[in-house]
Amino acid sequence: MKIYNKNNFFLGLFFCLLGIAMLIASIWKGFDIKGSLIMVLCLFFGIGILIRSLSAGLSREDKISKLDERNLLVKIKSRSTAFLWSEGICFLCLLACMLGHSVIGEVLSVPMTLAFGIMLAAMMLLELITVIYYNRKI
Repeated sequence: MKIYNKNNFFLGLFFCLLGIAMLIASIWKGFDIKGSLIMVLCLFFGIGILIRSLSAGLSREDKISKLDERNLLVKIKSRSTAFLWSEGICFLCLLACMLGHSVIGEVLSVPMTLAFGIMLAAMMLLELITVIYYNRKI
């Protein structure tokens, strides 16, 4: 058997090994619904990816869809939108923690305010760095 897509092969192997490890742990400690469901999903997902990586046609199809311009544009736009939403949610959490400390006087909201402030500052700094990088590159 020849491996046509090594990245997918190793990803499938990882999920199969994870599913087998979860099976062994479940046999050792006992089965529960959540663990069994995750184990079955890992095994099916891993086996499916392994099969796609060992098939020439399916691997070629995966590589073509990975390099398709429309898929790349959708990926870029979805990541950009997700980043904007996470920035907004982080800002709202920062405001809520600041109000929680100033209005209610909750002491626990001070470290949370610091954490959300640091995360928001890091997001804004990364956005600035990427804008500068891509403006110079283009």
